[in-house]
Amino acid sequence: MAQEGNLTGPRPSSSPAVASAHPRPNGDPLDWIEGRWVLEILLCLNLRERRFSDLKAAIPRVSANVLTDRLRALENAGLVERHSLPPPSASKVYRLADPANGLRPALEALANWRAQGLGAARPGHITAVGPSPAS
Repeated sequence: MAQEGNLTGPRPSSSPAVASAHPRPNGDPLDWIEGRWVLEILLCLNLRERRFSDLKAAIPRVSANVLTDRLRALENAGLVERHSLPPPSASKVYRLADPANGLRPALEALANWRAQGLGAARPGHITAVGPSPAS
């Protein structure tokens, strides 16, 4: 049986989306964005930076542990960065990192395609698209 994200058969679990140590990935950049929930996270962050709780609310079917794992893998791949907000909020927010800017047109196209396919928005799905935030 093929593993998720791979239709040709099992692969070693060196993918950043499933590797527990999250080394910076080598090879094909498409490997950096494979795995369940990764595209949802990237779609959310393409719209704007978000706190962990905002991401969790936007993707309600993902568990907190899996969301944390995927965010760490995306950080290690250099596609997502985490930074602290100044007081009084003093919380961490996630945003797409500069190397992910090349993904923005593709993410916007996927969000538009999804919105057309869904028709009326369904709860828990990111369908709003707009211009990319200025970098």
